[in-house]
Amino acid sequence: MTQQLRAGNVPVLLSHEPRLRTTSLCLALGFGGRHDPPGAEGTAHLFEHLVMSRPLDGGAPLCERVERAGGSVNARTGPETLLIHAQVLAEDAPQTLEWMSRALLDFQLTQDCLDSERQVVLQEIAAAVADPADTVQDAFLAALFAGHPLGSPVAGDPVSVGTITLDRLHRAHADAMAASPVAVAAVGGTDPDALQRALTRTGLDTLPAPTVLGGGAGTGAAAPGPVHPTTVTAWPDDFTWLMAGGRAPSAGDPRRHAYNVLAHLLGASPASLLYARLRNKEALAYDFRSWARNYSDAGAWRMLAGTEPGNAPRLLDAFQEILHTVAAEGPSDEALAAAVHQAVVDTVLEAEAPLDLAMSLASQRVLVEHPWDPDQDIEALCEVTAQQVTTAAAELADGLVCVVRPQAA
Repeated sequence: MTQQLRAGNVPVLLSHEPRLRTTSLCLALGFGGRHDPPGAEGTAHLFEHLVMSRPLDGGAPLCERVERAGGSVNARTGPETLLIHAQVLAEDAPQTLEWMSRALLDFQLTQDCLDSERQVVLQEIAAAVADPADTVQDAFLAALFAGHPLGSPVAGDPVSVGTITLDRLHRAHADAMAASPVAVAAVGGTDPDALQRALTRTGLDTLPAPTVLGGGAGTGAAAPGPVHPTTVTAWPDDFTWLMAGGRAPSAGDPRRHAYNVLAHLLGASPASLLYARLRNKEALAYDFRSWARNYSDAGAWRMLAGTEPGNAPRLLDAFQEILHTVAAEGPSDEALAAAVHQAVVDTVLEAEAPLDLAMSLASQRVLVEHPWDPDQDIEALCEVTAQQVTTAAAELADGLVCVVRPQAA
């Protein structure tokens, strides 16, 4: 059972599990790639790096403090959220929560620290650019959300990252703290009273009420425009990564469950329709998967597959044929039941893994008004009908976006 508290305007979600000797923490900020200042794409991602690596209170950075205590800590930036998450011994959770909060709130930064971490980010970007499995995803989102910040790479590019100054970072931090939602989640053996006492020392209770939830905050306020379908007209001569998909519903839209089921229906499981075609029947691909992501006002459903260059056109034809068949005829009872069960098990696994649960509780809370309830999601998944999946497939087929990497010479 998740207990819902507040630290001033910040929602706090606590799941006390006395049997656990650890506690998983997540501090979520509703500030991500879509909120980067124009021309300074990658600001939120660089900010995330600095939260973790810069000196804290004149001493060791957050990452070193937690690791010295035997815990693990990391952070990630998405299109709409920045998550700081840690897993520590239960008795260390209150202190860790204080460190995480101070790292986010007290953003003191020197030019040397910025320059050093900028080089780390540039190395990360260079590694991603060298991997077509990464670049195809950036290309897909750029086409799916053309002209919108959701289509920009969260890490930015070398030029945009190079424009980020100390002043820009401090202004972005001030804007985020003034307008973006913040949420805290803790799952594990720590006494909730000890965490509540720690929360009074974090300063989180002094944050103002957010102006809006999720993607509406900051510079990315406008919702994405219409989708412009694309197809592949030239194929590379190298091993090819193909991504095909389309828009999905937002995080608060009940239709998202049908898109989730469709992702399993056309996923990497041997029970899926796509596996039966790509692996068993035609041996077109070894590595492929499908998934949906839901943002505050939109979503993205995608299928990613890697294949030899000669197989790539046939793979896309096979995927489109299966998608159109589901859109026209719907899934069989057996195929639907298998996809629903897979989606339910994924939800159960997420709910039963303490760190995953903490991150889901906090991240969803900054996107929508109500915290994530896995039981409600399981119930909704079990109620997904063949017609709802058929409708989702038809909507994807009508606005299908297809890209490949590397690009053809």
